[in-house]
Amino acid sequence: MSFKYNSALITHRRIHTGERPYECPKCGKSFSQSSTLIAHQRIHTGERPYECVQCRKSFKTSSELIIHQRVHTGERPYECGECGQTFSRSCHLIRHQRSHEGSTAYKECPYQCRECAKSFRWNSELIVHQRRHTGERPYECGECGKRFMSKSHLIYHQKTHTGERPYECDKCRKRFRNSSSLILHQQIHTDERPFRCPDCGKGFTRNCSLVRHRCIHTRERPYKCPECGKSFSQSSTLTEHQQTHH
Repeated sequence: MSFKYNSALITHRRIHTGERPYECPKCGKSFSQSSTLIAHQRIHTGERPYECVQCRKSFKTSSELIIHQRVHTGERPYECGECGQTFSRSCHLIRHQRSHEGSTAYKECPYQCRECAKSFRWNSELIVHQRRHTGERPYECGECGKRFMSKSHLIYHQKTHTGERPYECDKCRKRFRNSSSLILHQQIHTDERPFRCPDCGKGFTRNCSLVRHRCIHTRERPYKCPECGKSFSQSSTLTEHQQTHH
């Protein structure tokens, strides 16, 4: 792995060495990053620097504030693929999914796409996926008429009209339309790369980047040109190739 800054490389190496140079003077617990130590020390000091502008309730970490703000915004980004019920927290979704345990859908992926043979655990996932083949976009924006494959994509799009950006980064004050975009952005400041390739150990900030990278190891070429049948490992390469047919 390579890094833009030497400090990021030094921090990364601690994953391999297990070094934890930042120690809490109160309880002796140690951490690999100073920012993690600072967040931990709030347990002892009781400091809650992240305040909700809606109700003035305060929190120890920005992630706790982000989760809390969903009470006011009504955002429920975690959807059950089996019944469509949505939740504000991933732990609530996981707990809910246990109610579907024992069903065939929970144990395997019986819902298969007839077009590309891709399989899904939930029927609702298959229905959304099939719209990629049919081009169906049932969710329409009342403001501009643009259509979308899923309701969540429509909700995200509608914020371009309202200008709503309720999620603010505490490091640089940049604002975002949803909490997931903020969480992804914050990895720029921490250099956190939670998605790691099991083959070479390279880390990525997004799962989709990891999936795309793994094609290097598997030699998989999932993007096929409908004109000539040539396959590619990345959608961008396919798009570039298709221009040769025009």
